[in-house]
Amino acid sequence: MIRLALALCLFAGPALAEDTVEKILSEAKADCASLDDGVFDAPVGTITDVDLTGDGKPEQVVDAAKFTCSTSASYWGGTGGSQLSLIVAGKRLDYFAQEWKVIEWNKAPVLLLWLNGGECGGAGADSCIEALVWSDFNKAFMSVRPAASE
Repeated sequence: MIRLALALCLFAGPALAEDTVEKILSEAKADCASLDDGVFDAPVGTITDVDLTGDGKPEQVVDAAKFTCSTSASYWGGTGGSQLSLIVAGKRLDYFAQEWKVIEWNKAPVLLLWLNGGECGGAGADSCIEALVWSDFNKAFMSVRPAASE
């Protein structure tokens, strides 16, 4: 029985991630269609497989900045950024960023989010980066950044 449960857990991860990605794309397609029957596209590069947790297995990143809709040039983003959805351990984690990149530091993946300067207490055009590192103990991303301006 334990082997069956373990096998189900091992195979459920990728299936859950695919279901979550499909849900994100379906919602975006419906949103686009609601704008004067717009035609939605998620071109190559919209979904990226990358190890975010350091376990050697890729998670999925869905970058809404890549979405297009024939009837709206900026539905999914603007100067503040766009939604970035991370599918980690079967959970969807949403962030808002202008750009993103994964680097390796101390043998661990670090997700860097380029944010609107207002997120760091500055003006929108100011440079602002948030670094996220996965914590196995907390099952969450850890980060430290200054509080945003009031």
